[in-house]
Amino acid sequence: MKPILDHIAANQQWWNAFDATKLECKARLNRMVKQLENFEVENFVQIGSRFFYIEQHHRVNWFSATSICRRMGGYLSSPRSEKELNGIKEKLTPGRRYWLGISDSAKEGFFLSQDTGNMAYFLKWYGGQPDNKDDNEHCVELRSEYDFLMNDAECTINSYFICEASDEQMD
Repeated sequence: MKPILDHIAANQQWWNAFDATKLECKARLNRMVKQLENFEVENFVQIGSRFFYIEQHHRVNWFSATSICRRMGGYLSSPRSEKELNGIKEKLTPGRRYWLGISDSAKEGFFLSQDTGNMAYFLKWYGGQPDNKDDNEHCVELRSEYDFLMNDAECTINSYFICEASDEQMD
């Protein structure tokens, strides 16, 4: 029993220091999360009755855009009406492409909304779209050359993106 007690005594100071460091890291992480939450909400703009974040600096693939939006407390956007789409289009930069939270990667031709998992409520395609070019276009974008109407595209290309805030985030 003495070797065990000696081991505990020898390591007690190290364990106490580890616990203090762990608590300090946790407090620091909580402060950073709070700052990030405040920063993200401030960058969302209201369009109609909902809030959107339109990325203007970094281009990423659809999967990374999905992850970024979720970390921000929302989803890639799925416009719900033509009026809402038009409000979003007013905020977009000409010459760019923007990911939306709509894809048919689960089943070809069935475009699901990322936020609900159900069929997308509203779709406004550019003429001739979706075309699933080369059987490899499963993610939906708004594309400047197409008057920011919807187009199916390869999910791995890098584009800007539009997030929508979840209802809980804006409460």
